[in-house]
Amino acid sequence: MPRFFFDIVDGEDFPDIQGSIHADLAAARIEAIRYSAEVLKEMPERFWNSELWTMSVFDQNRVPLFTLKFLAADAVVYETPRRPQLQPG
Repeated sequence: MPRFFFDIVDGEDFPDIQGSIHADLAAARIEAIRYSAEVLKEMPERFWNSELWTMSVFDQNRVPLFTLKFLAADAVVYETPRRPQLQPG
């Protein structure tokens, strides 16, 4: 079975040194979602305090396979422009 590496970047680099073995790419994708959820659940303050949180997944030769990207942003409230009042004519 192949080894996959799950590197995280959130303003700091957290390379996956050991990697983990999974049956195939589909299994690695499932693990990436599960692992991302676990990390976000354990460290929510890091997610809100960073610009972009990514998990990049590599094969055993460190060839990039895919990247998950997470970004939190506060809503921007825009004031709705007023429509000019029509004057009776």
